[in-house]
Amino acid sequence: MKNRKKGYHQVTISRKSIIEWKRNLDTRNSFTYRSCRKLVRTLGLSSWLRRQLNRIIQDHDQVDDVLKLEEILAANNHKPIVVLPPLVDWNIPLFQRPQHIARQLAQEELIYFFCTGNCVYDNIFGFQNVAGSLYLTNRFDLLKELNKKKVFNIYSTDNSLAYDFIEEELKKGNKILYEYIDEIHPLISGKSIPKSTIDRHKKILRNEGCMVIASSDKLYKEVMSYRSKNFALITNGVDYYHFRQKFVENELTEDMLLIKNRNKPVIGYFGALAVWFDYALVQKLAAERPEYEILIIGVNYDGSLDKYNLKKYSNVTILGPVSYQDLPKYASIFDISTIPFLKNKITESTSPIKLFEYMALGKPIVTTNITECRKYKSVLIAVDHQDYIKKIDQALALRTNEEYRTILDREAKENSWKIKAEQIINLIGE
Repeated sequence: MKNRKKGYHQVTISRKSIIEWKRNLDTRNSFTYRSCRKLVRTLGLSSWLRRQLNRIIQDHDQVDDVLKLEEILAANNHKPIVVLPPLVDWNIPLFQRPQHIARQLAQEELIYFFCTGNCVYDNIFGFQNVAGSLYLTNRFDLLKELNKKKVFNIYSTDNSLAYDFIEEELKKGNKILYEYIDEIHPLISGKSIPKSTIDRHKKILRNEGCMVIASSDKLYKEVMSYRSKNFALITNGVDYYHFRQKFVENELTEDMLLIKNRNKPVIGYFGALAVWFDYALVQKLAAERPEYEILIIGVNYDGSLDKYNLKKYSNVTILGPVSYQDLPKYASIFDISTIPFLKNKITESTSPIKLFEYMALGKPIVTTNITECRKYKSVLIAVDHQDYIKKIDQALALRTNEEYRTILDREAKENSWKIKAEQIINLIGE
């Protein structure tokens, strides 16, 4: 430390010396930088000195993360690097495509950095290993500066990333993998869509230097109208073995046993409850088939559930969101799996992840007349409300039909996330 006037102290330390100190740090005999943070907060230091100490602490964080990144890259030498800019937290209640794609690509000889903004559900600082070569991090800034070739995995649902970033990275020789996964619509994002998002979307589709993936036929046709190469149709998929698990009765929770012990066929749904969910259809099913138990698992995504008094039906149970880890256990008590969606612009563009997860469960599937569901032999499609109830009745007879169960199993395996990841890698390698 160097003396200053008025009793203040200037702490002088070089970046090189911090790095050297960090490499030789023995935390058993030294204060960690977290202890330093606490001291800075609690000691009666001048505002100037607090600022100086905080700069050192922040620089320590920076050095710590730089060294960790160097360590990760050294341990995964020669593997291609894929970076997802901050989009959603990793630990959101609904485990969706970004998490699945990240996890699976990291199992296919790639390093995948899933960047989080720590918005609501995450509390990640630095680099956290999830499994294999998948890392969660809040250091997108470091990864942008990393002087290595990278693939940036961009989603159409990202409303913050500017097209200037796309152009800049392409000029550096990096690759852009753009996943067009849903209709770009405020009802999906939960807020108005900035004009810049629409403009960026169209520019990316026109720029054949970018790789583009569409997750549904409708979106794929739109992509085809803009370009002639460097694009693919890759629908959503399933972690087959996760949903193929079997559970014995003593593994079930109290609320599950309560439903199971009513000895009624369970018609089950899991996922978001939003304006595209056909609440009136569920009401009709509950009223006309009191001998069936309807189990709905999910998050009240946009508050639309509050407009319908489903709880007035004694045969309807609504549970909150269940973690992805526990979801197969809850779904194991389904007799029929269903997707009761309205047919509109949003649902016609959607490849429902739950559809493939239902397949892996091995339970008969009934859906409304959605384009992406019509593509599979295992799905019973209802053309209207009355036909939906009829299809639910028919599906119950298929529970022990071995031919039908074989179709379910085959289509689940054909849509594993592993296969989807291989298709993405093929596109990247072209």
